[in-house]
Amino acid sequence: MEYLKFVCVLCLVFPVVLADGEDPPVVTTSQGRIVGTRFEFSPIDPALRRSVDAYLGIPYAEAPIGPLRFKPPVAKSWSGELQATKLGNRCPQPIVPLGNYTMTGPFGEDCLCVDVFVPQPLPPDAAVLVFIHGGGYIIGAGITEDMYPTPVAAVGDVIVVALNYRLGSFGFLSTNDDVIPGNMGLLDQRLALEWVRDNIKAFGGDPTRVAIFGESAGAGSIGLHMVSPGSGGLYQGAILESGDASAPWATLPGDTARRHAFALGKLVGCERQTSEELLECLQQVEGFDKIIENQYEKLLQEFGQKSLMPFAPVIDGEVIPADPNDLYEQGAINDAVSIIGALADEGMLMVGPAFPNNTEEAPFVDSDTYDAYAKFHLSWMVTPESVVADTVKMMYADPSCAGTPDCNYLQSLSQAIGDAMFVCSGVKTAKAFTKAGRKVYHYHMSHIATTTFLGNKWTKATHGDDLLFVFGLPLVPSANWSFTEDEARMSIQTIKYWANLAKTGNPNLSSLNAEQGKEENLPEWPLFTLEELVYKDLSPSMGNGRGIKAKECLMWNEFIPKLVQTAEEAKKCRETEEAKENKDGVDEEGTCTKETCPEE
Repeated sequence: MEYLKFVCVLCLVFPVVLADGEDPPVVTTSQGRIVGTRFEFSPIDPALRRSVDAYLGIPYAEAPIGPLRFKPPVAKSWSGELQATKLGNRCPQPIVPLGNYTMTGPFGEDCLCVDVFVPQPLPPDAAVLVFIHGGGYIIGAGITEDMYPTPVAAVGDVIVVALNYRLGSFGFLSTNDDVIPGNMGLLDQRLALEWVRDNIKAFGGDPTRVAIFGESAGAGSIGLHMVSPGSGGLYQGAILESGDASAPWATLPGDTARRHAFALGKLVGCERQTSEELLECLQQVEGFDKIIENQYEKLLQEFGQKSLMPFAPVIDGEVIPADPNDLYEQGAINDAVSIIGALADEGMLMVGPAFPNNTEEAPFVDSDTYDAYAKFHLSWMVTPESVVADTVKMMYADPSCAGTPDCNYLQSLSQAIGDAMFVCSGVKTAKAFTKAGRKVYHYHMSHIATTTFLGNKWTKATHGDDLLFVFGLPLVPSANWSFTEDEARMSIQTIKYWANLAKTGNPNLSSLNAEQGKEENLPEWPLFTLEELVYKDLSPSMGNGRGIKAKECLMWNEFIPKLVQTAEEAKKCRETEEAKENKDGVDEEGTCTKETCPEE
């Protein structure tokens, strides 16, 4: 559960102020009238002050309950007038404290809704940013009471849509067959994007200028939409922050997903033999508390934590037609311009929670602790983990630490895990998209925020810290956050890069008009190419670099897969030889029998 405290990196943002004495904003869609509310964005810099209309809790799908539980979403049908002035339900999830904050309810399976933020005055045919939240596919929400994308809409001059999707087992349980193929959460996201396509014009938006952006599992989801044929055409831009389809955590093997599904059934009183029987029983489990209580820690205890996430997207042959890495090789990537990147100290997400009391000084990680943590995390990323762990330690450990008991391996461990989980898969994805003829803008955030999500004084640019700047926290006065003027400028620039991708398909241009498109005080962001490997350093200087983590990513993306393949082949050879040597397990020709041969 410690990990979950830090995958919900979008639970804390500033409150907004309701404007008084005004008639509520109203839009008319094909289904009926939607009545919203008006917020006043009141930043530190009065020049950025702006009104933003918000339409909250708009349902895009029927409640996925009863016979619709664990099924694809069904578009919501309604008519008349909808009061969209308060947030809808959060999707069922564990209650996970994050610092001094805990996500509050209401929670409910009837949670599939979108929230729309429209800046005023609104430019004609405004571009649209659609946010897909992270949270390890198990926690999070498009919006909480303390997290609104008002600064993105106000500063970026774009419409912003945030969406909820089913989480945990409700969104990603799979029996690895046609009964519960899985990926309900991804289909929720797709249906929400279809809702944007069909309805955003009523809000003043342009359905042909839509960019989706997400962080962590949200970025993993977007990466999967990029290789999902059914999601093509629903967006023109994709922003992947610390996540992608090739990340080792982005999908779950089908056989593992099936074991988890039946294990969950056993834990909630639905021990059954067939997928049909399991589905029928799980659909009849009353409420959602019993499932939530058993779907994470208790379930993973059954498997010795062999997977980081008990429920995640699976390769079902339809939503995800094949292994994303194979689709990369085939160039089967949807047509969209992408921003892809990660942070300099991503791995501290996994290491930091192990030392909750170390807020002032960095904890000490000795060689044995390093080995234990490395093996633990590698065990669900690659097998056999032992040979990989030795190779990784050689790459990341300070050579001066050899044989020295007082060396601190903290940063070595964080860098190794961060590169494996986020940085290098992002590099791989940027290269694959580019090879397929898609335009890519790559970034790496090195800046250490004055205030970070983890809240201690010894981490660097850690997983989720980019969201502080994407969502404009440095622009707003707060008792909980402290930022500099340089960081405020960095936040404005980041928001504009993101918004410009939706507007023009180029983070440098707010308009395709040559004279009006280039904005002042927005440093040039070169296109990523296979020859130059240029990336934007997200920092107050907004400089450019080349070939981020080139040596490390060559190891993770090229060498480690070959090493694992060789080790697995050697293991099979040993098992075959052992079977041949077993006289009771060979036939007349001296080859292993069906009972003794290793499985292919």
